[in-house]
Amino acid sequence: MKTATRIALLQGLIGLLAGIVWAMLVEPRAGLAALAGGGIGAVLTIYAAAKTFAVPASDARHAVLAFFRAEVRKLLLAAVLFAVAIRFFADVFAPLVTTFALSLVVYWFALLWDTTDG
Repeated sequence: MKTATRIALLQGLIGLLAGIVWAMLVEPRAGLAALAGGGIGAVLTIYAAAKTFAVPASDARHAVLAFFRAEVRKLLLAAVLFAVAIRFFADVFAPLVTTFALSLVVYWFALLWDTTDG
């Protein structure tokens, strides 16, 4: 769960930085949309981690089932969050989507982290 928290914090930071850049370069509303995109990425990460790690890993079958259930629920939650975000930020959709996509890049680098610290 420690790695998932680290990923979510970095995704939130990306959302915040992208929000500042979009607000300065385009308009404040675009900055809010970018912040929402990064926030969606962070919320989905925390949600999936919480649901996955709620099941003890001692039973491999249950752990794998918990992982797949968490991922399916995460996709449904993503659809709901994007539907709400589109409702509010339809006119500035590009910052929302690009910042969400940028927040997913954190997963690529998470594979390189030293996870021996627990």
